[in-house]
Amino acid sequence: MATAAPGATGGNIDFGRSFTFVGEDPDWIKKILIGGAFTLACAVLVGVPFVLGYFSRTLRNVAGGAATPLPEWDDLGGLFEEGLRPTAVYLLHVLALMVVLAVFGGALLLPFFVLSGGKNPAGAIEPLAALAILALYAVVMLLSFALAAYLPAALMRAALRGSVGDGFAWRENLGFIRDNLANYVLALVSYLLASFLAQFGLLLCCVGVFPAMFWSYLVLAFALGQTFRLGGAS
Repeated sequence: MATAAPGATGGNIDFGRSFTFVGEDPDWIKKILIGGAFTLACAVLVGVPFVLGYFSRTLRNVAGGAATPLPEWDDLGGLFEEGLRPTAVYLLHVLALMVVLAVFGGALLLPFFVLSGGKNPAGAIEPLAALAILALYAVVMLLSFALAAYLPAALMRAALRGSVGDGFAWRENLGFIRDNLANYVLALVSYLLASFLAQFGLLLCCVGVFPAMFWSYLVLAFALGQTFRLGGAS
């Protein structure tokens, strides 16, 4: 699949429109409600490829300069197939993080479990074990934050280039972040703010929670699409 052609380079993304562009589509309510249903289905993983497929198409439409970037829901098979690529990118990155943390945690804590069954008094080991656990928590938080900051770029390049491999081209992904740092950070901030606002769906007795969550994903798709369009892809 060919990469969408970037538009004029330079400038900042339209931060405000990231939150309002959905309402520009005449069928936005129907599309958001359907997306909310698939977001609910993500709890059993069934909805994940559909949501990420829709996310990918929206991102690609924004990057291509479409006037109304929200795609239709009339091609579920295509959305599912397209969503398998970012799903694989997401799950494999998370799995890799879990493996790294498991290996690091085992190497850090195993000596204390071994020593606790030996001749050393437990009282002398417990303070060091507590420090090791705190260090493990710190590493978990640091790596989780790093993955959360990096993963949108990987998902974006996989979506625009239509290749799982591009999602794991970490040099190119980091290069895109570096070359478009200001707009990339704005895109992440827009998603964090949208995710916070989506929590207020609880005020509707949970009826609006999942559509609001789906909307927050589209905010990120729009912001990333703008970032690509203004800065180009590496």
